[in-house]
Amino acid sequence: MRETILRAVAAALDGLDVGFCAFDTDDCTLAWNETFLDFFPEHRGAVHVGEHYADNLLRFYLARLKTDELPQIQRYIDEGVKRHRLQRRPYEFDHRGVRVRVSSVDMGPFGRLRVWRKVGDAASASVAPVGAPRAPVWTPQPPDAAKVLERLPDGVLIVDPADQALWANEAFLKLYGLVSLGQARGQPFEAIVRHAWGAEADSALCRTTLETLREHQRFSGAPFELPLPGNRWVRIIEQRSTEADGLGSFVHVDITVLKRQQQALHETQARLEALATQDALTGLANRRRFDEALDLEVRRAQREGSELALLVIDLDDFKAINDTLGHPAGDDVLRRVARVIGNVAQRAGDLAARYGGEEFAVLLPGTSVAQAEVIAERLRLDLAALDLRFLGVAALTASVGLATSTNGRGSGTAADLVFLADEALYAAKRAGKDRVQIARGADAAFPAPPASLEAWAAGTRH
Repeated sequence: MRETILRAVAAALDGLDVGFCAFDTDDCTLAWNETFLDFFPEHRGAVHVGEHYADNLLRFYLARLKTDELPQIQRYIDEGVKRHRLQRRPYEFDHRGVRVRVSSVDMGPFGRLRVWRKVGDAASASVAPVGAPRAPVWTPQPPDAAKVLERLPDGVLIVDPADQALWANEAFLKLYGLVSLGQARGQPFEAIVRHAWGAEADSALCRTTLETLREHQRFSGAPFELPLPGNRWVRIIEQRSTEADGLGSFVHVDITVLKRQQQALHETQARLEALATQDALTGLANRRRFDEALDLEVRRAQREGSELALLVIDLDDFKAINDTLGHPAGDDVLRRVARVIGNVAQRAGDLAARYGGEEFAVLLPGTSVAQAEVIAERLRLDLAALDLRFLGVAALTASVGLATSTNGRGSGTAADLVFLADEALYAAKRAGKDRVQIARGADAAFPAPPASLEAWAAGTRH
């Protein structure tokens, strides 16, 4: 039924010389008509049912971009898909010597319809190059109309067919840092934007801004946003006349406050997300974040055949600190211990977490048993070297269980790795505490730990 209706709509619009293309909710092509192919001949014999709109845009841009613009083609495609999904009002653009107006209708669960009709010849077809001398083609508005435009809080710019400024209101001049209309008159809008950037005109952000401007100016009527220096933003709508004069008008709305509010909202959301995965006392990742990362890294290690190490650290006799000195002192100890443990997780992908109570965990992707053993032993010695006497703690030691994806048993799941590390930790506790134990057979011997990392490295690893 849907295909029948779409064929009927396509045929009806062909009779009106209106181009038509329908897309499903995933932006894949469903149907089109002959007028669509007349407007966009690059699609003839190439467009097909099921084709994503991005592939459609690839052909479109290959047919219109200059050689020096081709490196930006993916960005243009991404912007085009975004316009397709968000379009709420018609806009115009030039293509192959024709100016067309495109309208789009969101049909909810049925997808989206786009229609095009010719509104005239391309404005650029008979326009002299930018900067070339030209006779004035604009007559100033009557005084009353100019006064109305001057009272608008939004900037207004009127340009000739070569995109050279003819008139602007005071709001526009202020927005772009211009002191008089004479400073703007005769300048392309792109030059005005570049002037606004001043000393930053050669910055990467300014270059990106100008590229965005050039792309959006091809689609008259489609709103777009541009950043300005000083963390300011404007929203611009351009309209080109279809009359013989070829004049264009830009409306510029200062949306700096809105953008800053959006940025603040994004930052707040990021902080909330961080809090949701961060242990409030120690600042390390919490158990939820650890479980998520562990599951991800175990699956990655299985997929890539890489090594993954897990350290589980438990403070020896910590209950006595809480019982003797109180929980505030115990919390202070945990915070200081967390800083030492956090220093272990320095590489991208490493994660230090508070596993629960006085127990911590460190996830070390891409780390062999031997490498993890060195890290664990250094961590044990650093914890033993903590000077906590000012808190009334004479000494602090920790036991560490170490397991890796290469010495595991069972199905190799995240739960298996945690089980092995816990088993090694309990073995270290039974063997006298203050030591590192690698997960292996239950009958393994556990020699006493050395007094220093150097002594450990020189002796037999346990």
